[in-house]
Amino acid sequence: MSVMITPVTLWKNLDLNLELRGTTIKEVTDGDVKIEYLNFSGRDTGEGRVLCYAAYAYNSLSPSQLALLVIPDSNSGIDESLLKLFVERGYSVCMLDYRGNGYDEEYTVYPENISYANVRACGRYKDFVDESADKTCWYEWGAVALYARKLLIERVGSEDIAVLGIRDGGEIAWKILNAAKFSCAVTVSAAGWLAYKGYEKFGKLEPELNEERYRFIAGVDSQAFAPYVTCPVLMLCSVNDAAFDYDRAFDTFSRINDDYADGSAINYSVESNGFISADGTQTMFRFLDKYVRNRQIFIPRPSVITVQADLEQNLTASVAWDENGLVESCNLYYAEDCLNSSMREWKKATPKERLLGSTTFDFLLDVYEKTSHLFVMCETIYSNGFIAWSKIITRRIKGTFRNSCKKCNVLYNSADGVDCFKVDDYSQHAIANTFLLDNELAPKLVEKDKNILGIYSPCGLSTYRNNNGRYSAKDDSLLKLDVFTDEACEVTIAFTNERSGENFVCRKKSLCGVWQSLILSNKDFKTEQGIILPSFALKLKLTISCEGEYAVNNVMWL
Repeated sequence: MSVMITPVTLWKNLDLNLELRGTTIKEVTDGDVKIEYLNFSGRDTGEGRVLCYAAYAYNSLSPSQLALLVIPDSNSGIDESLLKLFVERGYSVCMLDYRGNGYDEEYTVYPENISYANVRACGRYKDFVDESADKTCWYEWGAVALYARKLLIERVGSEDIAVLGIRDGGEIAWKILNAAKFSCAVTVSAAGWLAYKGYEKFGKLEPELNEERYRFIAGVDSQAFAPYVTCPVLMLCSVNDAAFDYDRAFDTFSRINDDYADGSAINYSVESNGFISADGTQTMFRFLDKYVRNRQIFIPRPSVITVQADLEQNLTASVAWDENGLVESCNLYYAEDCLNSSMREWKKATPKERLLGSTTFDFLLDVYEKTSHLFVMCETIYSNGFIAWSKIITRRIKGTFRNSCKKCNVLYNSADGVDCFKVDDYSQHAIANTFLLDNELAPKLVEKDKNILGIYSPCGLSTYRNNNGRYSAKDDSLLKLDVFTDEACEVTIAFTNERSGENFVCRKKSLCGVWQSLILSNKDFKTEQGIILPSFALKLKLTISCEGEYAVNNVMWL
């Protein structure tokens, strides 16, 4: 029999009073950081108790009562680099591995009657509520997290626990924030709306909502839990991320319990291509400092954006900030027409000169003359270092403005600085494949032969500019780019359709120590199966990489 379960009723039958029976499996020591790998008992399923698996990390010389529960993505296990990062910042940390059988020698063991809690066996239990929300893998994963919280309390001797959830782990975090006391929560690329996956927020299509979908939305989707949280929440949101629809993140943020909304915050990582930027990571540390260390840190409300034409008929945007704080600077980003959030190019707007005593930051929006759908968001940097982001606003626009732009075939030129290109793949350098600690790998200009500048990143370059109508290709376009490599090697150029997952690749041998022009047609790009890219005039991500030192300039359509 199907049952409608809500955030209020989801955990009512979960017994958290059972003994943990914790045992240490092994210990790892790295300097002052000690990591204990543990088994402990979880909930009773009626056919036995769950045997949970986790790691507890702390400073062996001076164990801290500042406690953090980390729930990773369902694709990830325990990450020692992330544990060490937080221990070195003064925390004691418990990190789960709730995935179950099929990954490592040690794992969380689920009794047979809830075998669907194993990630590799969850099937429909992850995406559908055929019976009730308490008979899904999400419920079982949340129960493991709540028993891990109990373990952490016993270890540190304090109930002031913060929780960090990454992707699916963030969705789990939302679900347990009304089931137990937490000092604060940080969710990473997790905002609910899973029932709307594949449906663009600003598109015309909507999912068909039947009885099962309503059960899923009511008892699993995180936006339903936001009104019932019992602590402040920081939402860290990756942008240009095929696995996360950040367009809907603010919808969840706006639903956060009114008692904690003012102390909560949302942060977008615009230039980090699916990862959490160094600024976002630092914002997380400041947020934890406030609510775990009880430091006096001002958390501003989101800024408010107004889009309008000025007296000279320029299209502009004005940003009003939280006047309770002291603002140092503001950056505004805009994107045009692309409804697919993962394929959208975000461009930094040009600031207008500020008038003395102005209570807003003002920017020029130099949009393409044929743009009809505009997206705008901003970051406001306060004197305490906290970065507050606005809601993504969208506007329909008609006609042209004084600052409207004409069609342009040049995707990139070194005169643009590092505008347009982002790092392609940070995965080998991000902590837990998520957090960036600095901007050292960000694209930069380098000088090569004949004092010519080009753009470079050791992690490859990527751009979504082709998805902006101003820079889009035609069916018969050719791609031209100038490339310099310090050694003779292979340059890889690729176009990726992130919706279908198809990756069309072209590899070219380069000459050593000279600038050379590559002129390529769509027929030069093929998948591993030999399928040819049908046209450049599609929503595609362009990436450029090379094994050695290189530089790229003059990327254009012919």
